Amino acid sequence: MVNFRGFLRNLPLNTDLMRDFLAEHLFDTEDVLDWSTDEPALAESLADAIETHPDPAVRNDLIAAIEQVAQLADGAGSRQMMGVCSACPETADAFQNLESPEERALWLYVNIPGKFNEAIVARLFDEGLARDSSQRWTLPACPDLKLDQDSLNAISATVSTFYLKRFGYGRHHKPYVVSRHVEGSILLVIDFSDHACNRARWEHGTLRRSPLILSRTSVLNFHLATGRTETVAPGGAEAQKVLVETFAEHGLKKKGGALQINRQVYRLDSLLDGVDIFDRETIGIEQPRLKRIAVLDRVSGLRSTFEVMGRGNRASVEKLLRTAYPTDKPLKRQWQIVGALIELPFYPEVGRTGEDKKTLPLRFNRKGQANLHKFSEAERYLIEPLLVEWGLVDAPKIGARPQMNVMP
Repeated sequence: MVNFRGFLRNLPLNTDLMRDFLAEHLFDTEDVLDWSTDEPALAESLADAIETHPDPAVRNDLIAAIEQVAQLADGAGSRQMMGVCSACPETADAFQNLESPEERALWLYVNIPGKFNEAIVARLFDEGLARDSSQRWTLPACPDLKLDQDSLNAISATVSTFYLKRFGYGRHHKPYVVSRHVEGSILLVIDFSDHACNRARWEHGTLRRSPLILSRTSVLNFHLATGRTETVAPGGAEAQKVLVETFAEHGLKKKGGALQINRQVYRLDSLLDGVDIFDRETIGIEQPRLKRIAVLDRVSGLRSTFEVMGRGNRASVEKLLRTAYPTDKPLKRQWQIVGALIELPFYPEVGRTGEDKKTLPLRFNRKGQANLHKFSEAERYLIEPLLVEWGLVDAPKIGARPQMNVMP
C-alpha cells in the first residue's frame, strides 16, 4: 500500500477538489492549515494534521480513503479508470483537464464513486489473474450480450447455493456488472457478505478479538467478441466451474460445453539460449537483457539467484556468469530455472522514431505466473510474439470451438 504522505506530495493540494475530498470525510481545515503556503510545506502540514486529528475515526477513514485512491494512481490504475469510464463523456472531459493520474483518481473518487469502485474491482481482478487460483475458459462469443436483472439474480442465487452447501456462507449476495469498454469485456461480479471470522485489534495496550463479517467476491470476465473468459473466485476449481457453467446457462442461455483452458507454464529453461530478437531495430526494440535468474537444485533444495546490479550495467546475467565462472559454469548444472527478470528497452513508435524510451520489466516464475497483466494492450501485443521467439511459450493455435446446447 502506498504511504499516504507520499501520495499527498504528488497532488496539487490547494484546489477545490482536495477541499471537497476532505469535507466528505468531515475533516475541518479552517484552524489547522494555511492554504497559502507552498505545496511541499502544505503537504507536510496536511499529513501532520491528519495523523494528529483528535477523532480516530475521522483520521483512520481519511487515511484509508487516500490509500484507496492511490491504488488507481499508477499506470495499471489509469488503464482501469479509462476502461470503465471511456464511454462517459463527463469523465473523459474532466480527465483531459487534469494533469496527473493522482488527480484523476481523486476526481473519480469524489465525483463518480460508483465508477471509482468499478475501477478498483477491475484492478483487483487483473491482479488476481496472476495467481494460481485464476482460471481461463472458452465460451461462445456474444457481442450483443445484455444481462438483465433476472439473469443476474439467477446466476447469483445458484452460485450462492453452492457456497452455502460447501463452505457455509453465501446467504447474502449481490450481483452486478462492470463494463470494460477498452478491453471489450464485462465483469460479472458477485459479492458475498456473511463470512464470519475473528478480528484482532488493540484496545489500550491489550489485544482483543471480536467478530468480523468479511466479504468474498467471485468475478467472471467475459470477452464479448471472442468468448474468452477468465475467472477469479474463492473456493477452488469447483467453485469457478460452477460460476462459469451458471453464467453460460442463465447469461448466454446455453447449457453445457464450457471448456477450461489449461494454464501454460513458461519454459524458463529456454532462457539459457539468451533473449535476442531477430530484426529488433525494425520494430523499435533495443537489445533486451536477462537481468536476473533464479535456479533451484531439486536434490538439495538450494536456491541461487544471480542478478546484474546497477542501472548503467547493460550486460545480461548469463554472459557475466560465463565470464565470472569460466570453468564452473553454474547454469550448466542441470538446475531448474525457477524465476527470471527480462528488461525490454524499446521506443514506443515503430522504427525507433520515438524520442522517449521505455523499459518493460518482464517477470516470470516456475508456477506459470508473470506480470504481463500490468502492461497496456499495445505493450502486450509487442511482448507476446517475443515470448514465442524466446521459446517461453508455444505459438498460439486456432482450434475449433466446442459446441454448446442451446436451451429452448
